[in-house]
Amino acid sequence: MDGLLPGGNMNAVERSGDTVLRTAGPWTPTVHRYLDHLALAGIDWAPRPVGIEAGRERLTFVDGDVPLYPLPAWVWADSVLVEAARRLRALHDASVGFALDGAVWQSPAKIPAEVICHNDFAPHNLAFADAVFVGAIDFDQCSPGPRLWDIAYLATRIAPLTEATPDGAPSMDDARRRVDLLLTSYGSDASWNDVLRVAIIRLVDLAELSVRKSVELGKPHLRDDAAAYERDAEFLRGFRDADAL
Repeated sequence: MDGLLPGGNMNAVERSGDTVLRTAGPWTPTVHRYLDHLALAGIDWAPRPVGIEAGRERLTFVDGDVPLYPLPAWVWADSVLVEAARRLRALHDASVGFALDGAVWQSPAKIPAEVICHNDFAPHNLAFADAVFVGAIDFDQCSPGPRLWDIAYLATRIAPLTEATPDGAPSMDDARRRVDLLLTSYGSDASWNDVLRVAIIRLVDLAELSVRKSVELGKPHLRDDAAAYERDAEFLRGFRDADAL
């Protein structure tokens, strides 16, 4: 069905047949080139670029259900966490060899620039059919960075690592087991402490981004999001310090 799609916290997304339209930016040609690279590398579950028209980009529509907040109970199954981790690893591996010459990114690059990070790889940007993964969306924030930058953010959303436990979600009592499962499924040698350290930095970075975007886009509600990210970062700092005792 054509029309605005739900979600789209930063960018309104409109469906048009088997494609979607989004506001384009200076980074869009780079992102389109990257999506073409992913297809060549065997990733067949990401959008494909169609073109740029009158300031909007057109992409193929990923046909699936994208969970909205509050997330449905099935999102918290271990099987969903495992599949998300494996797909993130596949995405990172596929980014190897992408040419950075002349690249323009919406999100700042981070060090070490091991891979191209999605920068928002979480259940709210994954598509499912009957709780089975079918694709990932919203690549417009991607940029070079360390694998752990994406891993830690996914952990905050899917473990989850938050001050308030979402309805139906596992509590922080189960967080370490789920993070270890995520790391094992990804194939990372990072530790629980590594994830906590980067998750805190990632949340503060996201809070600062949300404040900037609230001004640039005229969306005051993003300041509420920023406050939530800051609370979660502070909570994880306390959790990390207590865990170290």
